Amino acid sequence: MMDNPMALEAAVHQLIAQITSITTEWATRHEIWYDACLVDPISHYDDEPFIGGPLLLLCAEGAINTVLEWDHKEAQELRQELEEVGVYLEFEDSCTSGFYFIDYECELVQAAYRVARWKWICRLVEADTADVSGDLYAHFAANAQDFHRLGHREFETLISSIFSARGWKTELGPGSGDKGVDLRIWQRDPIGDLLTLVQVKRYAPNNPIGLEAVAALSAHVDRHQASRGLFITSSRYLPGVRDFAQKAGSRLVLADSANLTQWCEESAQEMLMARNRAAAAQELVPLLRAIQNRGVDPRLVVGERRYPCFCVVLRESRTSALLARIPSIRTAGDVQAGQVMPVWDIGADTSEHREAVFRATRSEQGGRVSYWGQRTLFSTWNGLPVGFSHWD
Repeated sequence: MMDNPMALEAAVHQLIAQITSITTEWATRHEIWYDACLVDPISHYDDEPFIGGPLLLLCAEGAINTVLEWDHKEAQELRQELEEVGVYLEFEDSCTSGFYFIDYECELVQAAYRVARWKWICRLVEADTADVSGDLYAHFAANAQDFHRLGHREFETLISSIFSARGWKTELGPGSGDKGVDLRIWQRDPIGDLLTLVQVKRYAPNNPIGLEAVAALSAHVDRHQASRGLFITSSRYLPGVRDFAQKAGSRLVLADSANLTQWCEESAQEMLMARNRAAAAQELVPLLRAIQNRGVDPRLVVGERRYPCFCVVLRESRTSALLARIPSIRTAGDVQAGQVMPVWDIGADTSEHREAVFRATRSEQGGRVSYWGQRTLFSTWNGLPVGFSHWD
């Protein structure tokens, strides 16, 4: 038994490598390794992972699918080899199969979720200017050690996201040749926007920040006539650096990993409260009634992956959104095929809908907005009954 989380996560990576080797060698041996590839589930679905989810995906057409679907002797051979490492293969759809743990209670299941979750967190860092769900900030509030797992650019992007979530306008520097300013942030003020120049250093705890770096930021503040300078590091400051900053007064602020953790915790709480307010009866019910009266509203979307699913967009940023499922009712047909419409009168108790709130990726192309979440593509509902058929 391994108690070390890092050792368990390393074991997960080793298992994925084994699955890759077993599958490719098996397919090559039987001359069916074509029109096929092995892909990471997070990259493939671009969706939040779940405990017990697939370790790896096999995307294939042609010979491999035929062998697996009709359970040829070659397929039985692959199953046996996978069982020896504690994994089985299951169809996700007509051209995608997932590799899953046979024992859902083994210690590697949670470790695999942590591995997948970290990949998802990194995608959130890359994508968002402000995470509307708060998942990103909640992760780092609870796992400050993961600041050091981010790349330098990812760390800068996270800092920008934290301030964007607070309603500030942010602008990331180019990443190289930024002349000592990684981020610019503007805070609204009655007499004009307050500009803060930010220098970000993702350093290990044993690599403290010296006076030279902080003095350079102070010089930039004076040169650009900014309101203040903010130096942020995941490390700490050498003795004397804080004394230098104090002499500059409010024009120079130093922040370390403790401040970062606090900011993440505050942002996560703010996002959670905003999420709860948006899903509460006093906001959700009037919103649905207004949409019903209007007939068509971009905030009401529908996804049709297996069965029509209606959702209302609670909050959104440029790249992400919070969607809440709302119930539907069959207006024609039977359980096998028919048409459905959303239910408008959900009652005063919306606690069940708070549980159905989920994060989606928002994209816009040609003026059309769509949302991708829970492996379903959502688009604006046109106000007409939505058909479904389990025979297709």
